[in-house]
Amino acid sequence: MILDKEKINAAGIGGDWVMGLSDFVRYSDLDSYNHVNNKIYHAWFENLRMCYLTESGFDFTDKTLAMPVVRSASVEYNMAMFLGEEYITVIRCSRVGNTSFDLDYAVHCGDTVRARANTRIVMADLDEGKSMRLADEIRDLFVLRDKAVS
Repeated sequence: MILDKEKINAAGIGGDWVMGLSDFVRYSDLDSYNHVNNKIYHAWFENLRMCYLTESGFDFTDKTLAMPVVRSASVEYNMAMFLGEEYITVIRCSRVGNTSFDLDYAVHCGDTVRARANTRIVMADLDEGKSMRLADEIRDLFVLRDKAVS
């Protein structure tokens, strides 16, 4: 289920998070140690990122437009997660530049942050393989809604 700021705050998650997804750990998320596999966190963040970017006005249907592409990604794993645990992933834009922006993520399970992550997203011309300017309306949205630093 997609969560807005109000529902995120109602869940007891503080901060300037803009969107969240509530879910639970599935058997297919586990590795041989019976905890969530490291790569699964990337999938959780990617799923949330696509919802967030679509909601923010990005058009993924017209491939002639500049597309947001992951330039780098990092995850900090704070505590293992196990089968059946309910969690909320949250997202916000923390920095916006001319051609790129940073997205921050966290996985909350109860009152514990199990993981934090960051991706640097670059606007790219997929045919030319070069960066392009971020649309002013998107840039303004990130600054106003997300309180991103520019």
